[in-house]
Amino acid sequence: MYPTFRNLTKDFLQAYFRGSFLWRLPATSQAVALTFDDGPHAELTPVLLDLLTKYEIVATFFVIGAHARKNPAVMRRIAAEGHGLGGHTFNHRELVSLSSTDLAAELSECREAIRDITGVDTALCRPPRGKVDLKSLRRVSALGYQLVHWNRTYSDYRMESADMLLASLRASPVKPRDIVLLHDTLPVTGQALAIAMPEWNAAGLRFVRI
Repeated sequence: MYPTFRNLTKDFLQAYFRGSFLWRLPATSQAVALTFDDGPHAELTPVLLDLLTKYEIVATFFVIGAHARKNPAVMRRIAAEGHGLGGHTFNHRELVSLSSTDLAAELSECREAIRDITGVDTALCRPPRGKVDLKSLRRVSALGYQLVHWNRTYSDYRMESADMLLASLRASPVKPRDIVLLHDTLPVTGQALAIAMPEWNAAGLRFVRI
């Protein structure tokens, strides 16, 4: 019963904080939103970008501001190839642990890093480790950001091999309206997606940026 209750709670939050909280695409959507957290990574993010180009899939990258500053060329490539960008705070600090001043600084510094490097000004943000409570959500909303959660994840950071991740992707296949969480900092993710992406295309899935 708990997962159902949790999903109903997120549906309520998406309706109540309209425009400020998103965890699943609208009911009318026939697309999937593929998202990546924790990058950019100097070597692994380009691998994923190559795959996305090869299979004509768009994604949204929620980047850590400090990592963005260290990898500006990768950031510019993400933007140039038509993918979405959002913030994942500047130092990957959990929103629920921050004062209102520190929360605002983490979001704004990350946003500034993205804008300085790519010219993209994004109000999208994703909470580190997915942790958010009502107080932090109200603060994010008041600052004019849209907090993007997810409804489908595969815990790729826990997978010991690409085969394990691929098995999970196949056992719980992505569907229209899904916001999918993965990470562009893990070798297994790119290895598994190299097989999953053509399967998604064969299944007729369509992908959109957030």
